[in-house]
Parts: sequence; structure tokens; C-alpha cells
Amino acid sequence: MKKLTLALLLVILLLSACANVPATPQANKPVVMVSVQPQAYFVQKIAGDLVEVQAMVGTGDDPHTYEPTTEQMRSLTNAQLYFSIGVEFEAAWLPRFTAANPNLKIVDSAEGVVRLPAAPSENGEEAGEPDPHIWLSPSRVKQISANMAAALAELDPDNAPIYEQNLATWLQEIDQVDADIRSALSGISRNVFLSVHPSWGYFADEYGLQMLAVEQEGQEPGPDDLAKIIEQARAHQVTYVFTQKGVNQKLAQSIADQLGGAQIVELDPLAQNWSENMRYVAAQLAAALK
Repeated sequence: MKKLTLALLLVILLLSACANVPATPQANKPVVMVSVQPQAYFVQKIAGDLVEVQAMVGTGDDPHTYEPTTEQMRSLTNAQLYFSIGVEFEAAWLPRFTAANPNLKIVDSAEGVVRLPAAPSENGEEAGEPDPHIWLSPSRVKQISANMAAALAELDPDNAPIYEQNLATWLQEIDQVDADIRSALSGISRNVFLSVHPSWGYFADEYGLQMLAVEQEGQEPGPDDLAKIIEQARAHQVTYVFTQKGVNQKLAQSIADQLGGAQIVELDPLAQNWSENMRYVAAQLAAALK
């Protein structure tokens, strides 16, 4: 009887141990690669845990000159889908991605989005290449997300209804973010803000603001151009200098000093949590423009 009880106990312990073994990953879960972290956030909103998503460029990285790591290239060989968005490094690297993985399907997540110039010149004329930062505008994110959902449904038709349902929920969240931004900006008395890197042109366009950009086409201004920018900033009573997270702050500090001690605020156009980041940016702009 004691032997029987002991044997039964051992069986129970064995079953319990088996129950606690972590589940193995889904063997056929699609791997989706994107260029920037906000795109990964959008994919997660639409696909949930149905896909594995990885972003190339992270916070503090430069999407103009980014070079993928060896590990990222290794992941790319297992990917089925790549969502491009028009950031500069893609021009050099997308052909290499398809060379490394001929089965990789590249989808332009920005298809249908009308692009703005990277930064207006002093007289308001268009200057330079198109601005790639389209993900910093809620209305444009809706188009990006619709493109993503369609591509995911084509890749994984069995789960198409889930992608469609999640997209609808995500679009409602985008509308709420937009409403929160408009509420935060409802009390501003001015509309011109200064940004060292011209990342926020689409945000400005969406909400009736004007971005005074310091850099032009990725280059710092010369002394004469910087003097003109400082003059414009003073004319618009600029007291905040917005700079990009993870970059050298020497130029921002110089501008802040010339503006009589303007406050320097770091913003991150590449933050992964898009909804939270957009609300934070709105709060900082509201404080700068009150």
C-alpha cells in the first residue's frame, strides 16, 4: 500500500513539473521587420502576438545613416515581411535585404501618404528631400496602419478577421490620442516652436503649428544662417529649444544661451510607445507656446 502511494505521488509530481514547462514558440509565427520602433508599435497593435516583430532603428540611432547589426541581418533571413517607411537608410539597405532573403516581401507602409518637405526655408518655400517622419501625425498613422493591416492579412489570411478587428480598435485609439493632443494645445497663445532637428513638421502640419528648424538637410547651419534663426526665434518669443534625444546637445545649448537661457527639452521621434510619446510631445509644446 505504501509502495502504491509513493508511486502515485511520483506520478503527480511528474505531471505537475510537465505542466510548468514553458510553451514552445509557435513554429509558423511570421517574422515581420520594420525600419523604426513606432512602426513596430503599430504592428503590435494590429497583430498582437500573431507575429514576431523587430525594428531596425532604435532610440538614439540615426535613421539617416543607420547600418543594421549582424544579429538584425540574421533575423532578416527568417523574415517574411518588411515594412519600409521612407527613412534614409532604406535606400542603401533594402536591396541588400532582398539579396540576403529573396523570399522577403517589402511593403511600403507609407503608400498613399502625401509627404511634406523636410524643412521650409526662411521664406516658406520647400527645401530639400521629403520629410520621412510621417509617423508623427495621427491622420497619417491611420493610413500607415491600414496599409500594414492589409499586408498582414495577405501574408496570413487565416487571421485576416483578427487583423481587421484589431485595426478598428487601434484606429479608435489613434482618434483618442488626436483628441488628447488637441485638448492639450487648446490653450496656446503662439504657434511657432524651434526644433534643432526638423522632426516635427508633420505634427506641426496636423495641429496648425509652425516649426522653426535649425538643421537643414541634416546639416548644422553656418554662423550667418544661425544668426538669422536666432533673430526669428526672438521675434516669435521662443523660450524653449526642442532637441532630439540621444544627440549632441552642444548646438542646442548654444542656441538656448543666445536666447537668454531658453529651456532645452529633449523629444524622441523614435520612441516605441507612440501613443504615450505623442501625448508627451503635446504637453511639452503646450508649455512652450502658452
